Formats: sequence, C-alpha cells, structure tokens
Amino acid sequence: MMEVKDEKMILNGEEVILFGGELHYFRVPKPEWRNRIRQAKEAGLNMISTYIPWGIHEYEEGKIDLSGTSREELDLISFLEIVKEEEMYCLVRPGPYVMAEVIDHGIPTWFIEHYPNAMAKTEEGKVHPTRVVSYMHPTYLEKVENWYKYVCPIIERFQWHHGGPIIMFQLDNEVGMFHWVTNQGDFSSVTLDLFTNYLENKYSLSEFKETFHVEDNSIADFVETKIRQPQALYSMTLKNEFSLFMRVHYRQYIERLKQLADSEGIQVPYVINIHGFDTVDHLKRGTKYPIGLSQLVEVAKIDGVMAAGDYYIGNIEYDNFVDIVLANAFTKSIQWKEQPLFSAEFQGGSIPDRPRLQPSTFDLTTRLCIANGMNAANYYMFVGGENFGGIGILGRRHEWQAPLTMMGEKRAHFQVIQHLGHMLRVYQQPLARSKPEIHTHLAFYPDYFMTEFSNQFTAEWDKSLQQERETNLFNGLAKGLRVNNIVYDGFNLLKDGNINVAEIPSLWVFAHERMDGKVQRKLMDYIETGGELVLFPVIPTKDMNGEPCTVLKDYMDVDVKGTEAGGFVQVDDVDNVKIDRMETYDIQEGAFGWAENEEKSVVAFEKRLGKGKLVMFGVSMEFDYQYKKEIYRNLAAKIGVKSSIRVEAEVDVSVRAEGRDGMFVFLNNFDEYEKETTVGYRNNQLFDGKAITVPGKGGLLLPINVQLRVDLSILYATAEIVELTEADRKLAMMIRRKQGQEEIVLQSENWRPEQNGNIQIVDTGAGEYRVLIDSPEEYETIELLPV
Repeated sequence: MMEVKDEKMILNGEEVILFGGELHYFRVPKPEWRNRIRQAKEAGLNMISTYIPWGIHEYEEGKIDLSGTSREELDLISFLEIVKEEEMYCLVRPGPYVMAEVIDHGIPTWFIEHYPNAMAKTEEGKVHPTRVVSYMHPTYLEKVENWYKYVCPIIERFQWHHGGPIIMFQLDNEVGMFHWVTNQGDFSSVTLDLFTNYLENKYSLSEFKETFHVEDNSIADFVETKIRQPQALYSMTLKNEFSLFMRVHYRQYIERLKQLADSEGIQVPYVINIHGFDTVDHLKRGTKYPIGLSQLVEVAKIDGVMAAGDYYIGNIEYDNFVDIVLANAFTKSIQWKEQPLFSAEFQGGSIPDRPRLQPSTFDLTTRLCIANGMNAANYYMFVGGENFGGIGILGRRHEWQAPLTMMGEKRAHFQVIQHLGHMLRVYQQPLARSKPEIHTHLAFYPDYFMTEFSNQFTAEWDKSLQQERETNLFNGLAKGLRVNNIVYDGFNLLKDGNINVAEIPSLWVFAHERMDGKVQRKLMDYIETGGELVLFPVIPTKDMNGEPCTVLKDYMDVDVKGTEAGGFVQVDDVDNVKIDRMETYDIQEGAFGWAENEEKSVVAFEKRLGKGKLVMFGVSMEFDYQYKKEIYRNLAAKIGVKSSIRVEAEVDVSVRAEGRDGMFVFLNNFDEYEKETTVGYRNNQLFDGKAITVPGKGGLLLPINVQLRVDLSILYATAEIVELTEADRKLAMMIRRKQGQEEIVLQSENWRPEQNGNIQIVDTGAGEYRVLIDSPEEYETIELLPV
C-alpha cells in the first residue's frame, strides 16, 4: 500500500524519506547497472530515478526497442528488474520531453523532420528556435499516445502495488522552459485557436474591447491580425493574458498526458518538474526559479500530481543560500497540500566543470532543504555516463561532475552524500513525521513572476519588476529574516478563497506599483479580519494591466507624497541606513521611518485597521550591510514575530518538531571558519547549555527527545548518529565527532552503553545514561549491551 499523506510518502504503513539519485541506464554499460545501483545503496540512497527517452527507444518511426534488441543499453525491462532485485524505489520519467542533454530533448528527430506542422511557431511563422513542439497539436498527441502504449505497460507491471519498485511517474519535463528562455511563445495555429477560445470564454466582446482598448468586432480577428505585432495601447494586457492562457495551456497538456497514462494502468503518483535556477559565475541563483512556478501554477492544481523543483544552486554561499530557502517556501505554497516537498532534480553535479562544485555544497544544500521540510530529494546526476550512438548534444561524455563516474569511480562528494544518507536511515521515521517550526509567512504572488514573455512595449516594466523583486525579496527581506533565524513558509496569493488568519497570522508581501484588484481586496480582507501584514516597498496603485486600482491605498487612508531614488533613512533607532529608493507618505501617527533630509518625510508607518494591523515599509533596499539585520528583526517584532531560537554566532538554525517534545535541530554554517554557540530554544538552553561548534562550510543535524527504536531514545546528542545496527545481542551506534568532547544522553530500559578507553558512561538512574566521548577518531562506535 502506498499513500501520499501529511507531506510524506508512506509505503506499507512506514513513513519514508526518499533519498534518490539519477542513473541513466541508456548511458551506462548494461553489465555495470547492478554495480552502480549497489553503490547508490552504499551511499544510503533508497531510490533510483531515470529518464526513458522516447527518441532513443523509437529510433525510427514505428520501431520501438524497450528490450535491448538493437543495443543492450536500451533494455528497460532488465534495468527495472535489477532495481527491483536490489530493493530500491524507482522514479520513472518517460517524457515525452526529457531534455537530459539528448538530441532534440528526447523527442524523436524523425517526428520533427516528418511533421513540421506540429512544431511551435514564432510570430513570424518560423519553427520555434528550440524546435519545441506545439504541445496540444493533435498529430503530436497521437504519436505520444502511441509511445505511451508501448512504454506504459512495462512501467505498469513494475509499479509498487504489483510488487515492483516504481513509486512515481513524471509527466514530461520542465514544461514551458523553452518558451521562457527564448522569450518566445507558441504562435502555431493550434495554440492561437486555443488562445482565442480562452479569450472568448473569459470576455464578452464588449468587455474585451474595454479591457484591450480596441474596436475589433471579433476576438478571433484580433488574435489573427494583431497578436504578432502588438501596439502600445494593449501590449501589457496582451502580454498578461497570453501568460495567463499559457498557464491553462500547460495544464491542459499535462492533463492530457495524465489521461493517456491513466488509460494504460498507471496508478502511482505523478510528478511535474519545475525549472528556473540560472548561472552567475561561481554561484548560481534562484531568483528566476519562481518564473517556472508561475508558469506551472495551474498544473500544480491537478489531482494526484506532485510539484517538484530543479535545484541547481552552484556552490552554496552566504550570498545565495536564501534562494534555496525561497525555492522551498514558494514551491510548497503552490503544491498539493498532502505531498512532500520534493526536488526531482537536486543538484548532484553540473554539466561542465564550471563552476567546480565543492563537497560542502552538496552537504549544505541537502541539510538546508531537509531543515526546510523536504522529505524527498533526487540527486541529478548521481552516476555519469556516455552518449552511446551519438545521442548527446554535448558530445560523447555525460559526466556531470556526478558522485559516481560511469564505471564507478567515486568523486569527493560521494562521501558527503553517503554520510547524509546513512544518517537519514537512522532518523528516517521520526524525521519524516516531524515538521519545520514556522514563525511567519512570506507571500508568493505568481503574477509578479509572469515575466517569461516581454515585447518592445513591456520590456522596461518587466526589467524594473525583476530588479525590484531581486533587490527587495531575494537580496533583501527574505534574507534579512532568515539571517535572524526567523523561519517562514510561503503563501500563494492566488490561492482560492480568503486568507485564513488562524493559519496565517502574519504575512509579508512584496509589492510593485501594480497588483490585481482581487489580490488587493484579499489583503484588505485579511487585515480587516485580524491579519498582521507587512507591505513593502510601495503601495500598489494600478492593476496588472496598468489601469488605476487603489483598493489597498484607499483602505489605508494615506496619501503618497512621492518617491526618491537613493539616499539614507532612519528606521526606528537605526540611523543612516543606505537605501535604493523610498516612497514617502503624508502621515505622522505610527511613523517609525523617516528620510534623512530637511523634510524628514515619513517612509514607514504602522497602523491598526479593522481587527488587524498594517506595517508599511516604503523602503527599497538590499540586506547588504550587517547593521540592517536589526531593521528586519524590529520589523518582525511589530507584528509579534520573533525567532524561537537564540544563538551567539551567525549560523542558520531551524527546528523540525515531532510530537510534543521531540525535535531535530539543524545548524548550518555558510562561512569557511568554524563557529561556536550555545543554542537557546524558547525558554530553554538546549544540550544542557553546552556550546556547540559548527564546522566551517558545514552543518549539524542533532536530535532531542527522539525515539530511535521502541526500546531506545536519545534525549539529546551533540554528535550526528550515522548508524544503528543490532547483531549478536548488541547494539552498535556509530557517531561522527565534531566537538572536542561529544555528549549523548540516551534512555533505555533494555540497553546500557559500554564504557571503554574513549567512552565514559555516567548512569544517572531510571534507565538514563550520559555518554561522554573523547577520541582522536572522526568516527566512534558506542556499543550497547542488554540490561
């Protein structure tokens, strides 16, 4: 039996954390499949993921090889048999699109050559520069149906409920990515007909004319004659409507694929994969990842479909770690409520050797995501390979800086992943049952990331919006809160219904000058019913099409005096704060921020409205100086938000709580030097007040009141437990040492730890033992004997 419930996977009644790795059978010699899978198990992985590329298996139209008759590396059936025999779970990804650096991204080349009418088109009527298909073209869907009729029966018989390894099935891959990266939608006749139907269902003719400011007597004629060369008057409205339509279009496409798979007996949960991280030299950033979320926000609503992200952060540093935090928060805000937070492509390497990825990156990104509540991650790639038969777009090699080479050589980060994998095995069930402790919520407004398409009239506005969200959200408030160890979840502002104040008592909303009237009213109602809202850095005064819309401003009953670029402000007691821009207000009561100019204009104020409260922070700024840390902490205090955690050193600390008392404490250090701190939690000092050393560019996952077995609990540990085994009527607990003296306090009526030269035992009574470990070794084993 398999369930997706309460943000975790439950298999045969057991909560499971999915810890997987990508292995492309078609890139690894068949005799090596079992060896690579066993090495994945050695690393603590419990899942193998693989693409099943249509274009490779159907190398000629009508000739489909899934049993290895043309080349043994195409023997999908044998591969799945081995995965089953090795008792691993499996995520299959049969496309139609797989990307995966294969020719034509997994679509058969013969299809593109023989059926050019089914390709997406540019405004000029040319084939789309990426050669992407027109997703809903009937010829394409007909050929996809035929592919599914061959591949799905094999997948069907290897599903979990039949005793097989397959627990998830991915539908297509990174849908919409080709349109976004080229700033080029699909203008094929099929797609434009669907766009026409979308507009006709949404607007009456008179409403259409009023909204678009045109005099056309037919929506169909407008689409046919004006969409390719928009005029300034309706360019923003057209851009927005086309993006909104494409969200529906992507959903229709995925729903069609799901129907095809359903009809072939697929019953495991479906997955969609979301794109968006981009390269910035040594680092990568996730500032554009929410564009993918925006594109697929409607797809994520499909019953039984789990949203999963592509996380490629490059080397993780203090400067970019918050991008992972936001990716987790925003992905969670759009996903199906019961599903686990999941990264189906969790960075396991990089296509070229630039940036050269450091082992610490794999350690910290994994720790950070698990701390944020991620219960499923799949390293992409985990095993390198070779593009047999010239299938690769980047040449013969497909090494990807993967932890394992095609022939099983281990790179440095294999050991990092292995440590984490073994620790997750020890903690799996209590950790899966635990939830991150959240202090507040940060709004995700998908329409602010609807910047995948720009035209000559909207490009400047889109650029401005992108700069403002990066300055104020990614490099500003989101980081400022997290550095104060204020932990947030995301909330999707497009979610149906009003915002439930009981579930979301406080909310932070990044605003640009434009915001849809419905969203403005939703925020107004939220405050009116008792919500505490921080709005920054401006009050919206237009809707998304640029028409006047002052719902929020009118509700606030405040006049905007103007805006000023640059300068300095004082916020509470913090003076001389360097900023990028300020919005000034004609209000004095509740003011707590002022421009440092002759007028001392108000730039920030708080105001009680209805049953709730508004905090207006009209300051655009990055968190680029340490003195600004206090500003974010003070802003949070104005709405009753503060971290439940106290530390002396600047380490990222968060908690996953299980039950009444049990919890896991995550301490992550993004700097290169070690840091020492005690850890306070609410009214208590954790670890009996002992100072904890957090290694440079590393982290710790420490248990408190965690039951490892029915007969053994850890009251607290300063060391990570990486193995717990029973043999010959003994328990062996292996730990990794990072402190000068490690301390583990355990409780058991059935087991007592054995003392030796490096391990001292203090029996405190009632089955409680304090274990003190002084050892020159990195790893030490504690033996426990029956009482």
